[in-house]
Amino acid sequence: MKCLPVASVALSLAVVAGCASGPPPQTIADVARANTLVAAAEQSGAQQYAAADLQAAHDEAQQANQLANSDPARADELANEAAVDAKLASARVQNAQAHHGLKQLHQTLDTLRSEEQRNMNQPATTPTPPNDTPEPGPPQNEPPQSQPPQGAAPLTQGPPPGQDAPPPQGNPPPGSGPGNNN
Repeated sequence: MKCLPVASVALSLAVVAGCASGPPPQTIADVARANTLVAAAEQSGAQQYAAADLQAAHDEAQQANQLANSDPARADELANEAAVDAKLASARVQNAQAHHGLKQLHQTLDTLRSEEQRNMNQPATTPTPPNDTPEPGPPQNEPPQSQPPQGAAPLTQGPPPGQDAPPPQGNPPPGSGPGNNN
């Protein structure tokens, strides 16, 4: 019966020894996730917009990799910190890119507004007709105005209303000239 406690202790030691041969699966997953997030932050441009956060994430991920076998609990902590710093770096990149895009949009709007203002302040110009257009004249389907329409009496020009007619020119009627005293 004394064999049973010795066997259970031996079994426990074997289990502990088996676990000590490699990091626990959770630690492996946490470290892998941290490394993936750090790589994604680097590719997104974090070096330009969030260099300090990226460097912290990189350092923590590297320490987590080194401690995964010897101190899995500390490796988990470092991997989680690396993941948070990598996400923060990526968020700062997105924020900077959005800010840059917004700045460009404002510049475009300002340009459009100034163009609109400039167009409103200029006098309106009438378009000039092309050179190949005919000169304006009477419509081609109507007879010229100097000839009356067919069947109509010719128009005579008389004095405007309220004025006497000027004396006729040419030969005066007989007996109405100077020197003729009737």
